[in-house]
Amino acid sequence: MYIIAIVIVIIIIAVIIIYNTMLSKKNKLLKAYSSLDVMLKKRYDLIPNIVDTVKAYANYEKGTLEKIMGIRKRADDCKDIEDLVNVSDDFNNFMGDISLLFEKYPDLKAGENFMHLQKVLNEIEEQISAARRTYNAHVENYNTYISFIPLNIFAKLFNFKKFDFFEINENEKNSKIWFNENNK
Repeated sequence: MYIIAIVIVIIIIAVIIIYNTMLSKKNKLLKAYSSLDVMLKKRYDLIPNIVDTVKAYANYEKGTLEKIMGIRKRADDCKDIEDLVNVSDDFNNFMGDISLLFEKYPDLKAGENFMHLQKVLNEIEEQISAARRTYNAHVENYNTYISFIPLNIFAKLFNFKKFDFFEINENEKNSKIWFNENNK
């Protein structure tokens, strides 16, 4: 009789440990997601400053400003990683349009305000890259853990589902934003 009670207690303790480990890994993943989201929003908040600087050199289209404001709004409304990826893609396309202006207005690249904004944007891009790597590492760790046998049974039982990686699309992989000749 005692043996059955001990086995039941051991099973209960094992289930509690498994559940807590899954929950801990999921929480770390969600924290990494939050950090990535903060970095992306920081990037979108910098854009109006870039737009204002560009406006000083060119008659900037109202539509472009509306486009970036729409991107910022969508960034605020993101609910999952797929939304973040889509907004990030749109941002990269927008920055490609901005890059074309640099070629059209060479003095823009030499402006002090623009040089500062360029430096800040480059720093934010590096932070975003690091946040992506961190998030994806946590996704890999969590997804692998809940896939192990017999842990996958507990994952289904407790409704722990796999998360998607934050992957950049082909356009972003192939596009570069060149602000000055030193970056090439």
